[in-house]
Amino acid sequence: MDYLLHIFIMIAIYAILGLSFNLILGYTGLIAMCHAAFFAIGAYTSALLGTHFGTHFLIGIAAGMVVSGVISLLVAIPAIRVRDEYLIVTTLALLMIVYTVLMNWIDLTRGASGLSGIPRPSLFGYRISSPMAFIPLMFGFTLLVFLACWRIVYSPFGRVLRAIREDEVATESLGKDVRAFKIWVFVTGGALAAIAGSLFAHYMTYISPANFTINDTILIFAVVIIGGTANAWGPVVGAIILVSVMEALRFMEISPVIVGFTRQIAYGAILIFFMCFRPHGFLGEFAARPPKNGGKRNFSFPREEGISPRADEPRRARELFPQESVSRPAGALLRLKGVNKNFGGLKAVNDCTLDLAQGKIVGLIGPNGAGKTTLFNVVTGFYPPDSGSVTFSEKDISSLPAHRITHLGIARSFQDLRLFRNMTVLDNVLVARPRQTGENLFWIFIRPGSVSREEKENREKAMAFLEFVGLADQAGELAGNLSFAEQKLLSLARLLATEARLILLDEPASGLDSKVMENLFPLVKDLVKFGKTICIVEHNMEVIRSMVDEIVFLNEGKVLARGTPEQIMKAPELAEIYFGG
Repeated sequence: MDYLLHIFIMIAIYAILGLSFNLILGYTGLIAMCHAAFFAIGAYTSALLGTHFGTHFLIGIAAGMVVSGVISLLVAIPAIRVRDEYLIVTTLALLMIVYTVLMNWIDLTRGASGLSGIPRPSLFGYRISSPMAFIPLMFGFTLLVFLACWRIVYSPFGRVLRAIREDEVATESLGKDVRAFKIWVFVTGGALAAIAGSLFAHYMTYISPANFTINDTILIFAVVIIGGTANAWGPVVGAIILVSVMEALRFMEISPVIVGFTRQIAYGAILIFFMCFRPHGFLGEFAARPPKNGGKRNFSFPREEGISPRADEPRRARELFPQESVSRPAGALLRLKGVNKNFGGLKAVNDCTLDLAQGKIVGLIGPNGAGKTTLFNVVTGFYPPDSGSVTFSEKDISSLPAHRITHLGIARSFQDLRLFRNMTVLDNVLVARPRQTGENLFWIFIRPGSVSREEKENREKAMAFLEFVGLADQAGELAGNLSFAEQKLLSLARLLATEARLILLDEPASGLDSKVMENLFPLVKDLVKFGKTICIVEHNMEVIRSMVDEIVFLNEGKVLARGTPEQIMKAPELAEIYFGG
């Protein structure tokens, strides 16, 4: 009976480890190989405090979380700057460092001999010593960690984590500080893993560096992969499967010398099986679901009975952009002065000087390779200018990161859309909403009522934007399941949800049929009545002619001409450059 209870206890410990690692791997997409290090830090911190100072085990758990959190913070700050393959190497190095310290700091950790005599925990005057007594404690902490992870991943904070996993560039363009979110989730995962380490130390009463090797990191990794990444229940299921397999091997007639190798072979075989036949794990992130509208694709814009096709559009725009209804002073909203951007010997933007007036729609045209998209990237902070200045609303934004520029009121779309394909249509729009209280990790737990009320308001606003572009019926559909034209509409709804004053559209008409354009672009054009300024990069001259107030002709990174559509299109020298003859 005690052995069966021991299995349950180990399942609880690895469930906590899996839940904490799932935040990092499953929801954020960071491949970190140091989770066993956080497990070890929690175990040794709590064990040393209990052994040498008689500290209560709850204080030991809290101390382990703090120490693990601090170390994970120190590692995360430089580690998240590198690409995935380098992140693996960096975090693996942390695991090796921790293991080396545990092995060689003999005065503190007793090296390979390990720490023994770790006191059993006590709670409310009751000493917990038997496996039966440990069961409520272990499952109580597992439940707390599960609820904490649940609260995180089903909050605006968790929504941003999933967006980062899908596309970091798009997430940054929506005003989210991707680097800060990565750091916070890395610290949170490390701190929660320390809970498992503390519980493990007080349960076993003996720990050594051999308990926290690369094999344990692989086991934690397998728990998440097999159970199902980005699923709250996945790590629990994975822990049940793998711990059961691990313990079942004890009953096989295998030499103790090779039992460790046998376990690794078993883990590998299970991983290969799941990757081949169940790549999303035992529990996938999403269950299969039919289309919300029975598979019918709806491109029409909702109209009220008896209202003419354009009679209700100003009212809708006023409801969506009430804060923009106030008139703004005339003048240039965006100024570029002598901006240069080089890539080696290529001058993508060459001494570009340009003003965009408020409340106007400006078309940016030119041949392929003229530097139009590069200019968008410079304005939005994805490329810092090599020289020159970019000023928005009288504020120099030349050196600001992309998410800060979005906060000031500039948002852009992309040629390749960059939607979050494995998130719902509604979540794609929700993640773009600015200034969400629930994107702060502390407010999620400290101010749940405010977060919940704000989330409800944001959902209503997001649905209004989806109705605006005719996608309200697809709100619960995955973005990746939409047609290309619908994805274009979704990218516009997501862009408008940022509440930006200056909207940069990169080839918005590509892939749209004439019916969709006839409905959509008059609505976009009406946005200028509510304080929006729009700059469009587009190759469809009919769209440019019908929508813009002014055209800026760009070639080889320079502004060659600007004027009305009629003036630019009638210039033969510009036509020769644009069409190549």
